[in-house]
Amino acid sequence: MSYTEPLFLLYLAACAGLNRLCPARRRAAFLLVASYVFYLTWSPPAAGMLAVLTILTFGAAHRVEKARNSGKGSVAWLAPTAAVFLAGYLAAFKAALSMPAHGIAGLVMPLGISYYTFKLIGYVLEVHRGNLPAEKSMVDFAAYIAFFPQIVAGPIQRPGDFFTQLPPKPAALADALPRLAWGLAKKLLVADHLAPVVNSIYADVTGLHGAPLWAAFYLFPLQLYADFSGLTDIAIGAGRLLGITGPENFNRPFTASSISDFWRRWHMSLTNWLGDYVFVPLRMATREAGKAGLVFSITVNMVAIGLWHGLTGGYLMFGVLNAGYLIADALTSRRRAKFFKRNPSLDAAGRWLGWLLTFHLILIAEVFFRAPRVSDAVWLLRHLWSGLSGSTALLDGVVAESGARGLAIGLVGYLILELGERYRPDVWARERYSAAPRWVRWSFHAAGVVVGIFGLALLVAHAGAQKSPFLYEIF
Repeated sequence: MSYTEPLFLLYLAACAGLNRLCPARRRAAFLLVASYVFYLTWSPPAAGMLAVLTILTFGAAHRVEKARNSGKGSVAWLAPTAAVFLAGYLAAFKAALSMPAHGIAGLVMPLGISYYTFKLIGYVLEVHRGNLPAEKSMVDFAAYIAFFPQIVAGPIQRPGDFFTQLPPKPAALADALPRLAWGLAKKLLVADHLAPVVNSIYADVTGLHGAPLWAAFYLFPLQLYADFSGLTDIAIGAGRLLGITGPENFNRPFTASSISDFWRRWHMSLTNWLGDYVFVPLRMATREAGKAGLVFSITVNMVAIGLWHGLTGGYLMFGVLNAGYLIADALTSRRRAKFFKRNPSLDAAGRWLGWLLTFHLILIAEVFFRAPRVSDAVWLLRHLWSGLSGSTALLDGVVAESGARGLAIGLVGYLILELGERYRPDVWARERYSAAPRWVRWSFHAAGVVVGIFGLALLVAHAGAQKSPFLYEIF
């Protein structure tokens, strides 16, 4: 049941209606049942594995808390061991997925394995650190881990944030439906219209040069952002329909003026999670090593981000390049700050040049992310300027074969996407909602419903069209 299938929206609407009808004390149980029904449509064996890991982690956290409260340190090893076991479980499937024929993972690869594993690891470590009490209700805990709007590709919601929203309150349609529609528009109007040109070029990188390679260089990051942030918007909107507000995952990342700023804006729930459980512990352990410790901590963290996507050379290079970028950023930040403090008139130019450099450094790294092989990525980067003047005919051929009209829709849609996220009318309206007259509030609700109906109509209109899967479903 994909998020872009009308069946999913029908299922979500039924769940939202039943959730509203449920007594408050039963809503967490209802979310648990609804989440496992959704998961079972993908793979019953994987649902069984999810249930087993949930039960084991729930029990481990209670044992950790009991030992801590009694003053016994005999199980201090339990939470770290559980975290290592869960990380190994995830790594084993990632490794199997990279093998020929995908091994056993090709049969029972768990849906959203990365996201629910990170939730489990984060929960048991927070209990171990004393930052969070062990959840008393198995139902509430299992509903948190399996919550179906977030299980496909996040965002990774922290346990305390989820538990404080239980039992979920009935959601306002005007908050949920526009976010759903916005995510569907990103996917169906932007990402899926850019995908044919990008796929066509990357399928034959070594047979092309010049203009087509520039097109792939610039278009894939736009496709990736529209696709992944669209998936997140659908997840957040679906969660709101069920009374759960999830964390934001993107904040206009391509407007970042530095690499560190970019990673504070891109896939924020993952980078924050890895920062808390990988980077910060490593940095604390290596702080006596000074800059060398900082370099080591950044490298491990960014390589982990790269290999989280898959155990391939391209993902490794993606992580290594971003590690190098961040190390250079961190080691020169003080010098740059002093320079601009002495030369305030250059501050605006510095921000503009910082944005231009950051944007293109990220695009270079994402060539390795997308290319089928490292050699293909190197070919693309080396041949961008090769025969540029005579390569426009090649680009015309690729665009004509893939669909010029679709490419135009995707590019115009991306421009609208950037403008919409710059001004965020939903945020503007919500800030003024409580002080507005009743007729304005009702107009806001009516507009939200209209936007939601537009999203549904868009989905129905594309029901028979060829759609590409979400790029982050496989991670």
